[in-house]
Amino acid sequence: MKKAFTLLELIFVIVIIGVLAAVAVPKFSHLSSHAKVSSEMATAATVQSALDDIHADWITAEGAFNWGNSQSVDCSDGDDTNDGVFDCDIGYPTKLGDCANSEAFSYILKNPASVNAKWSCSSNDDYRGPASSSNSGVNENGVGKADSNDHWEYSDTNGTFVLKEG
Repeated sequence: MKKAFTLLELIFVIVIIGVLAAVAVPKFSHLSSHAKVSSEMATAATVQSALDDIHADWITAEGAFNWGNSQSVDCSDGDDTNDGVFDCDIGYPTKLGDCANSEAFSYILKNPASVNAKWSCSSNDDYRGPASSSNSGVNENGVGKADSNDHWEYSDTNGTFVLKEG
């Protein structure tokens, strides 16, 4: 005599799989959004760390020094703003990159190519990453997390790179 599953047993297993799928699919549907937010927050932390490193180099340098992505500055010549890119009075870059050429962080990050592909900027006052760009698909996450209504702002007076809500 052959042993096999009955039709009722097969239907029961299919129903259980369907219920598990119905519970699991919503959990995985937001993975892309969460990944974009995490990526953006990590890049923002890297940018802030790079700014802190540049400022520390400025404090310890006596005149000329290299900073960021092979940028050089000579603060000993009395020029307050060197080439319009670095402010020798306060020790922070005036720009993070060349926004006109879609290079958001080309001045400060040592390997900006992969980041610049995901970030855009129109000025030091408006940086947008994978979660804060208008077509990101990331919904409102609340205060402190990037979403499609937010942008990042760089202050060259105190070297902060902060998220500005909607």
